[in-house]
Amino acid sequence: MNLKILFFASLREQFEFSQKEITLLKEVRTAEEFLLDMSKQSGGEWVDLFENKSMYKLAINKSFLHGKILFTKEMSLQFFHR
Repeated sequence: MNLKILFFASLREQFEFSQKEITLLKEVRTAEEFLLDMSKQSGGEWVDLFENKSMYKLAINKSFLHGKILFTKEMSLQFFHR
């Protein structure tokens, strides 16, 4: 599964990139599962992002997230600072 991640505003400075493409080796079904896995693998800023959901708004494929959305093979996650 290929995933494109985009960070905007202060999240871009916090993570030190604005765009990154990741190939997930493990099947991940939701954004929350993805953030949990990234926080376990990478720690640091990913833990903060997973634990502080009030610090950002999340869009998937340019649509703001409402409830749990299942991932598809090719998708894009956009994180916006609140």
